[in-house]
Amino acid sequence: MDAAPHLPRQLTEQCAALLDVGDGHFKPTLASSVLDEFEGLAPEGQAAFFHYLHGDLTAAPSAVDDAIARWRDAPTQQSAQQLHAASESPRQALLRALNLAEDGTFRLVSMRSRFLEVLAEHPELEPVDQDFLHLFRSWFNAGFLKLHELSWHSPSSLVEHILEYESVHPLGGWADLRSRLEPADRKCFAFLHPSMGDRPLIFVEVAVTEEIPASTDFITDLDRARQSSSRTVATLYSINNTFPGLRGIPFGNHLIKQVISHVRRHDPEVTTFVTLSPVPGFRRWLEAGPADGTGGRRLAEEADAALRPGAPAGAVEAIRPAIVAAARSYLLESTDGRGRPLDRVARFHLRNGAVLDRINWPASTEQHVLDQSFGLMVNYLYDAPGDSDERDRTERESAEAERVPATASRAAGAAHRPTTTEETT
Repeated sequence: MDAAPHLPRQLTEQCAALLDVGDGHFKPTLASSVLDEFEGLAPEGQAAFFHYLHGDLTAAPSAVDDAIARWRDAPTQQSAQQLHAASESPRQALLRALNLAEDGTFRLVSMRSRFLEVLAEHPELEPVDQDFLHLFRSWFNAGFLKLHELSWHSPSSLVEHILEYESVHPLGGWADLRSRLEPADRKCFAFLHPSMGDRPLIFVEVAVTEEIPASTDFITDLDRARQSSSRTVATLYSINNTFPGLRGIPFGNHLIKQVISHVRRHDPEVTTFVTLSPVPGFRRWLEAGPADGTGGRRLAEEADAALRPGAPAGAVEAIRPAIVAAARSYLLESTDGRGRPLDRVARFHLRNGAVLDRINWPASTEQHVLDQSFGLMVNYLYDAPGDSDERDRTERESAEAERVPATASRAAGAAHRPTTTEETT
């Protein structure tokens, strides 16, 4: 792509000046000017800017060759540092300089959000994304993240983001949000970052219940106040990221661990920590199977028919064993080209040490859940005891829930430990 027709010369000159200038007091002002110019570009101009980063601000091959030669001649710490400096692209230095602008980190995250849209159509720009990720993994490491417990009484500037970005179980308005934040048995935790204002990076909603839920009914259960006060299960039922530009930065694992630790400290009666999680790729996987026999597209059609209003009594029960078996195979045996669980939510939880505990069908009548998985959802169990341990708790034996042997789930998780950061749920 020829970037020149859509990229103002003034912008490239400002970038060059930003790379050449020292650490003077006007550097943040120049960085702000570059970001202002970029943000004012039309979509094709912004795409041209990313191509400029890729084509004009890459590491110089001759400089890298010279640094390699010096290292081979004298493998010292100094020559190693020179090699590192030569192999680092000027665009990394530019991104670091842009971070000096007012709200620079926030604006760079927004820039990457736009970049990811361009990257989907121009995969040759991947080296640019690697530079974004290299910097973001440092700027957003766990040491900079602050856990906040949100409630109905938290500042509206914080909780309004829950209303906006809840995507697992969408909210209908402020009344719905209040039902999730105000009751004593409902909690919400979020990570905030000092450079991102009062907008959470990621948040998780938690319900404290008597038993492991097999459906989403507990979210809107208005009679739960009549239940026993002995609630020992914390269900993490909705995890949401709020910044598309931070895709690939692993917040979810840290958030879950800190939330579990926080709940344990403040509510010692809670001893079991589970999720009620979607299975977003199950329908697509099942419908891609063969149409003959009882599996694949035929089973998908039967599941849809069983869930329709007016379906014959017993239709769900008749095919539940087949649906559960298919889901177990999908979650624990089906892998992508890198040997990871095919389902992205399963990949996230299994790599974080959870085990697949129960498969629930049907668990939800929400349309997006029906579209993703015929209404099927699963429980992932955190801090599960070993197979030889006695579990000192009473578990509901639900006709809607199928237990999964922990050994099978652990084996799947052990086989898919990550080597790079991945997207959360």
